[in-house]
Amino acid sequence: MWIWIILIAAAIGGLIGFFGSENGEGAAGGAMAGGCLAAGCIVRIVIFVLGILFVFWIFGLLFG
Repeated sequence: MWIWIILIAAAIGGLIGFFGSENGEGAAGGAMAGGCLAAGCIVRIVIFVLGILFVFWIFGLLFG
């Protein structure tokens, strides 16, 4: 499921880069930027959730 979000963001970034540049040379850069931004956001969400789960696990060990 997450790969679809990254691919869609890369496609949208590629389209924006293509239409935003004069000769269309910005399409690859836009696609890379969109894909990397989406992947970075997904990684940050996963790290945040894992941090919360780790805190719950620690509290379970201490008070459970």
